[in-house]
Amino acid sequence: MNARGARAVLWVALLGPNLCSCIASNVVAEDQRLVARDLTALPFVPADASAFTGLYESIDIRGDAAVALRKIYYVFDTAGSYTGAALAESDGQLSFQTLNGNWTIGPEGLVLDGGAAVQAEMAAQHLRLSTPAGSVVLKAGSLQ
Repeated sequence: MNARGARAVLWVALLGPNLCSCIASNVVAEDQRLVARDLTALPFVPADASAFTGLYESIDIRGDAAVALRKIYYVFDTAGSYTGAALAESDGQLSFQTLNGNWTIGPEGLVLDGGAAVQAEMAAQHLRLSTPAGSVVLKAGSLQ
């Protein structure tokens, strides 16, 4: 091996671990990773009132609602009130639509403002709200 080759081997030996290393995936919080969790693997069970507290944002919208809704946010409080916003698209224009009101949960599901009940299910840090026309999966967020 000539002197030039020996220097190259030395540089690789000295710097190799630094040049080839990467940050372990466990350094980045799971909810901050780009790989999405398989929603079908979440163990959803019927929701109870404990699930309805804090901020939730949509991560999956299916069915009729998906035609116009791009994102949905809800903030639930334990006293039974909520506020929500939906980013809707109509004729190529985006706009937020907001609402406030009261919620209750019972065996028939989630009821907003005395309306029809919708099926409500929960899994760790997730809510799924479903009707025959579609569903939305919401993930718990943080209010900053």
